[in-house]
Amino acid sequence: MTEVIAKRLGPIQLTPGYSRLNGVTFIYAAFVTIGLLAFISFIQAYLLNVNLKMPPELQGRTVAILGIANEIVALVLVAPFGALADKIGRRLVYTFGFAWLAIGFLLYPEARTLPQLLACALFFSVGVAAVGTMLATVLADTPLENSRGKLVGITGLFQGLGVMIAVLGLGKVPELLAAGGMDDQRAGQITLWIAAGIAALSALAVFIGLKKGSPRRDGGAATSLAFILREGLTAARSNPRIWFAYMLQFVSFGDRIVIGTFLSLRLQQTALEHGMSMAAATGAASRVFGMVSGAALIGALIFGVLLDRLDRLKTGVFAMALGATAYFAGGFIDDPTAMKIVAPVCLLLGFGQVSAIIASQTMLGQEAPISCRGAVFGLAGICASAGILFTNGAGGWLYDQVSKGGPFFLMAGASFGIMLFGLWLLRRAPVTAPAVSQ
Repeated sequence: MTEVIAKRLGPIQLTPGYSRLNGVTFIYAAFVTIGLLAFISFIQAYLLNVNLKMPPELQGRTVAILGIANEIVALVLVAPFGALADKIGRRLVYTFGFAWLAIGFLLYPEARTLPQLLACALFFSVGVAAVGTMLATVLADTPLENSRGKLVGITGLFQGLGVMIAVLGLGKVPELLAAGGMDDQRAGQITLWIAAGIAALSALAVFIGLKKGSPRRDGGAATSLAFILREGLTAARSNPRIWFAYMLQFVSFGDRIVIGTFLSLRLQQTALEHGMSMAAATGAASRVFGMVSGAALIGALIFGVLLDRLDRLKTGVFAMALGATAYFAGGFIDDPTAMKIVAPVCLLLGFGQVSAIIASQTMLGQEAPISCRGAVFGLAGICASAGILFTNGAGGWLYDQVSKGGPFFLMAGASFGIMLFGLWLLRRAPVTAPAVSQ
């Protein structure tokens, strides 16, 4: 008989059948996944200015076009990847995703025109869909229910570290290379090659360390993709908390676009206006971005603890209230380099972003039925892609045509609306305990 006793990874009880190596590998994968995805958003302004030499007044809508094109592919693929993972296992899909990202990082610095950059974004989004879906699905599979909040908190901590190290570390590479006499274009190319190497090594790591097979419990034949997707919709209709978790996914991925794309673009454009070189502007922007990531690290730990002690729906409502406040404040920043104003807003933004991410992941893991968990997370991925599409499209137009604070006000309004739905749901649906035996 196979192992049935739950092992522990520090304070976390793992699902029977999962080893400590599986748990450590997943935490590493989460660290690298979010770090690399944050970095590619951050480095877009560098590519637009150095490789394409695009005028600043066109860059907001351009990053929106790139983001929309990217997410259209992800929107099509994320649900099939969730279904595929139910059939062949999470490990193989995650490995494929990292390998695909590695190739994408090699292609990006070769782009010299907008169509070429768009083609790179479309290619890269295949890997984004694979690793993004697997990150959420493996997170749901790995812990016992009474340890879910702890693992989500620790995962959030390492995701924040991944973002901070990727942006602060890789974001400083062009500046360091340029200081040594290298031209900006070559410096950017080498930086993206380093990212490709990290993705390739991560593909090998998850292939070796993640659990083999799929956690399907029925042992029956694989169902059709259409049936798996219907299971996800049925689960949401029967449990309104899953709808709320889908909404949290929508806004949490929109948050990432505002911070990773529009805040980064705003910081780098302001630095260029102050007379910095592009490499120096990228380095300066990475430091402010690191402040947001640092705040997210602290928030991940706090919310991970809260989610094992409080009702998770109430915590999700609080996360939306915090996010609405943070983005409303962020929209009023005129000069992103004015640190006396930026520092407290960065603290709010980091807390608001990570609270939405952790609340959505934890609620999905708690509420999704084990028999159709891959389908539920596939639909959650569609909601995440929809959030990215919405934020890119509306945010890009607002950034260029109305105000550079427009994307922030957009997310403040979305967070406030979801908060109202959560309050209504609290009145309608009974409160359940946060840690039910799995």
